[in-house]
Amino acid sequence: MQRSFARAFTLPSENSDFNRKSTRTVDGVARYRSARGEAIARRLTIAAHSCGSLVALGMADMMRECSSPSNVWTATDLHNADGEAFDGVGTLAACGSRLCPSCSADLRRRSRRRARMALAGFSLRAGELYRFVGLTTPTVSDASLTDSLRAVQRAWSLLRKRKFWLSCVRGGIKGVEFTVTTHGYHSHIHLLVASKWIEHATLRAEWSHCLRVAWSEQGHGIVFNTPTGEAIVDVRLIRAKHRGSSRVAVSIDHALQEVSKYVCKSESWDAVPDDHLVAVAEVQRWQRLFEVFGEMRARVGEIAVAQSERATTFLDTQDLSDGNLSDGAQLRIPYPEQPIKRRNARAPTLRTLMVDLDRQAWLKILAARISDRRAHRRTSLSLRYPCARFRSLSGDVFVGTALRSSLAA
Repeated sequence: MQRSFARAFTLPSENSDFNRKSTRTVDGVARYRSARGEAIARRLTIAAHSCGSLVALGMADMMRECSSPSNVWTATDLHNADGEAFDGVGTLAACGSRLCPSCSADLRRRSRRRARMALAGFSLRAGELYRFVGLTTPTVSDASLTDSLRAVQRAWSLLRKRKFWLSCVRGGIKGVEFTVTTHGYHSHIHLLVASKWIEHATLRAEWSHCLRVAWSEQGHGIVFNTPTGEAIVDVRLIRAKHRGSSRVAVSIDHALQEVSKYVCKSESWDAVPDDHLVAVAEVQRWQRLFEVFGEMRARVGEIAVAQSERATTFLDTQDLSDGNLSDGAQLRIPYPEQPIKRRNARAPTLRTLMVDLDRQAWLKILAARISDRRAHRRTSLSLRYPCARFRSLSGDVFVGTALRSSLAA
């Protein structure tokens, strides 16, 4: 007998994260993100000058604009699709960097929404249950962050193709997180899967094998400092009425928060060496740190198509959302006074401009583009939330279209 996830569990509200922030006041959250973003941008600027990295210097400029008080907003009377009101915080022009607290929070929000879409209406088959799986990796002291994440992604790719995994896991959601220790980077994977029984010892052996192969391909030999001499793995049931987390079970809310959480807490960047911080800023295309896989991925595609068909009469703001592409790629503009001649020619990205132009020209173009971006974003937010009132940290106020009309009357 098939069982729908929606019948078995009550999914947390899409805006539950906003509601939790409201208890701390969205103004406090906004000011914290702004201050943290400016601090990271300041440190990245110094590190970029030391390393001579024009890309890192340009990304620091973009992050500084993204975190500026005039760009970070708070809002009241936002409404979701169910008509529920909530307070929120966001940015007008996003830099899209993983180092940026505001853009990381927005990425997490979109990941959580995608995870909820994957679970909505997904049906378990006979013998299957929802499980929360944790896969840890050893810390390699001389490996950079990018090397560590690359090894984790490679090991995950190998595990997904193993007969053991294919025989028991039909689909799920994956999120990667890392922490900074005194010995290096410790990465781990969180999984929410629909599966048959997962033998713990077999999973541990298979994952350990995949890690050894992945690290050996990068020229590293690894040692598991555990009693078993293998990697640590964790398998727990997901229960509808369970609260929080325990040794045997977790709640659905806890599982969703884990698979869609930040790849790294903002404070952790303080412990990253300057040259590694520059390397992170220079990454043009990240490893897939969040993904829906297996038959759950197909479910997301079906829902996305259905939603696009229902939304044909509404304003399309997809290309205005914050940080949809890789760092800097969403802000494409042509060179000054050099129009594109061919219809299919692609305008250079800001990542290209920050390297090709001298610094004064680059900063002038960035300021102009950010100004245009903020104007477009204000318009889209006013249309999307007609009853809301928005206020930037610098004091600028703008309102939704319905509220504007009522005030004018």
